Amino acid sequence: MTTETPNATMQRLAANTQVGYSFDQEFYASEAVFKADFDEIISQKWLLAGHVSRIPNKGDYFLFRVGNEQIIVIRENADSVRAFFNVCRHRGSTICQSESGNAPRLVCPYHAWTFGLDGRLISARLMPEDFDKAENSLFACHIRVFHGLIFINMSEDAPVDFDATFGDMGAILDYHGFADARIAHAGSYPTTANWKLVVENFFECYHCVPSHPEFCSMHASESIVAVGAGPSSGPADAIASFAPKLQAWEESAAAAGRPIGTIDEAPDSSHLRLLMQRMNKDGWASETQDGSAPAPLMGKRTKADGGRMHLSFSPFSQIVADDHFAILFQFTPRGALETDVEMIWLVDGRATEAEVDIEKMIWGYHATTTQDKVITENNQAGIMSTRYRPGRYSEQEGSVLNFQKWYLNQFGLARAE
Repeated sequence: MTTETPNATMQRLAANTQVGYSFDQEFYASEAVFKADFDEIISQKWLLAGHVSRIPNKGDYFLFRVGNEQIIVIRENADSVRAFFNVCRHRGSTICQSESGNAPRLVCPYHAWTFGLDGRLISARLMPEDFDKAENSLFACHIRVFHGLIFINMSEDAPVDFDATFGDMGAILDYHGFADARIAHAGSYPTTANWKLVVENFFECYHCVPSHPEFCSMHASESIVAVGAGPSSGPADAIASFAPKLQAWEESAAAAGRPIGTIDEAPDSSHLRLLMQRMNKDGWASETQDGSAPAPLMGKRTKADGGRMHLSFSPFSQIVADDHFAILFQFTPRGALETDVEMIWLVDGRATEAEVDIEKMIWGYHATTTQDKVITENNQAGIMSTRYRPGRYSEQEGSVLNFQKWYLNQFGLARAE
C-alpha cells in the first residue's frame, strides 16, 4: 500500500477546491494536513507571543505553546528578552513546568542540568571528560520585541526579515503607545476547532448580525457590511458607499494626530497583513456597552477621535484598538481540532487601577469571543459529518477568499478556477 506524501495530499485537495467555496473536510480535520500546516506555515511565521509587561523583571518567564512545541519566553536583563525551546539538552525533558514564573537560572528538574538566562549550559554533573558544555546550549527560538509586542518564529533557518515585513506598522503602534502599555486583563477561549475555521470566522462579518448583538450595538450597520472584517471584506457597492464617510473621519483623525493608512496585502505576501482604521458608531467614544470610555486615553493622543483600529500581523496575530484600550488576539494552533484563542486587554501604562473599569472594557469582546467559540465549534462539528460539502461564499466574505488564496500559496498551490 502506497502512503500519500504531504505534497501529494495538498495538491489533491487544492485541485478539488473551487473558487468561491469553502474548503474540503480534510483541510479542517486531517492530522496530515495539520502537520503540513505546521511545517510549511505555522513554524515559519512571526507569531505574537505576548507583551513585555508580562515579564518586567530579570528571570520572569512564560511559556508559549504552539502545536507540540513549548517556547520559554524569558527576560534575560533590562535590555534583552530571549526565547528557547523548552527541551533540556540532556535527555529531552521539559525544563519549565509552570506556565509562568521567575527563574534566576533554568534548571532541569530531571537531572539538574543548569542553564543561564542566555541559554548556555552552566553545569552538568559527572559528564565524560570530552563533554563540551558549549555545544549543549538550549535551542534558541527566533524572537523580536517590537513596540512592546513579543514575536517568536520557530523556523530552523533564517526567518523572513522582521523589519522589512512589519516596519511600516511602527508609526501606528507608536501612536497607540504599545511599548509603554500594561496588561489590564487576559481571557482564554480554547476552541475545539481547526485553526483555519477560527481565522475564517474572524475574517468575515457576514455572521455578525445574527450572532453578535453586543458587537453590532457598538457599530453602524453600514460599516459592518462594508468593512466589518477588513478593507475588502464586504460587497464592492457597500465599500464604495461607505468610502466618503470613512474619508471624512480619516481627515478629522489625521488632524488630531492619528497616522492614517490602510494595508490589505495580496495572497502572495508572506504574512497577509491587514490594517483597517474606521470610526465607531456615532456618539461612541469607545467600544463599550454605552459608548463611554473605560480607561484614560492610550499613547500619544491628546483627544479622542472615536476611531478603532484592526491590525493583523498575520492570520494568527491580531490587534483591535480603540482610543482607550487595545486587545491582542492570539489564534494559536495546537492540533488538527484544537486552537488556543487568547485575548490580552492593554491600557496606557500610566493608567491607575482606579481609572480602568475592567468590566466595562471587556464587555463587548468577551461576549463576542465567547459566541465565536460556540459558533466555530458548531461549524467544526458540522464539517465532520459525512454530509458536509463545501458551501458557496457570500459577497460579505471577501477576506475569507483572500485568506484561502494565501493559505494555498504557502504550499505553492492554487485553487481550481
